[in-house]
Amino acid sequence: MMRAPRFALLVSAAALLTAAGAQAQTATPYQPAGQTTPTQAAPADPNDPSTFTDEELRKYDAAITRVRAVSDTLNGAQPTPEQQAEMAAAVQESGLEVVRFNAISRAAADNPVIDARIRAMKAPPPVPGSVAAGVSEAELTQFVQAMEKIRAVTATVQNGQATPEQSAQLTAAVQGSGLAVDRFNAIAAAVSQDPGLRARAELIGARYQVAQ
Repeated sequence: MMRAPRFALLVSAAALLTAAGAQAQTATPYQPAGQTTPTQAAPADPNDPSTFTDEELRKYDAAITRVRAVSDTLNGAQPTPEQQAEMAAAVQESGLEVVRFNAISRAAADNPVIDARIRAMKAPPPVPGSVAAGVSEAELTQFVQAMEKIRAVTATVQNGQATPEQSAQLTAAVQGSGLAVDRFNAIAAAVSQDPGLRARAELIGARYQVAQ
């Protein structure tokens, strides 16, 4: 899974870090000109996604979307003072303290759970009465964990032909999921068709991967 790029406001003439998709870099926290370093402390473990509320992530996403809109036009060039001011305003107007924005930015560069949480929050809800709407968190967790095992097996399949042993492992992954085969297949179809359910599954998968 791709890591989210890190964006943080930098001191003076330096600009925000690279646009979306670029490699994460070490950022210097933003400090407005003429002001001393804020005394507010960042969370004890800012890389722990559980320290960020959904509201904070919504504000961060809104700010970073505006930042990317500017940085995508730079093509590697240094931003103008006007562009730098526009990116700084995006953070300052988000409602997040700069220290908190920087903490989320650093964590987003290293932890895919944060990006997955944002996508899950932004995804449309399932259609009422649909299969996707009826999938519980427990069922989706069982499905995702089984799919992790299935992917591990399919990664070893050569030329698209599973050996009898690999076929048995794939079958065991489904049967051991705790879901009936029909229910597993129904959830698989719903995940592929419903963006909201797929975003929830990706969030569970990201948490599973980070926990490994």
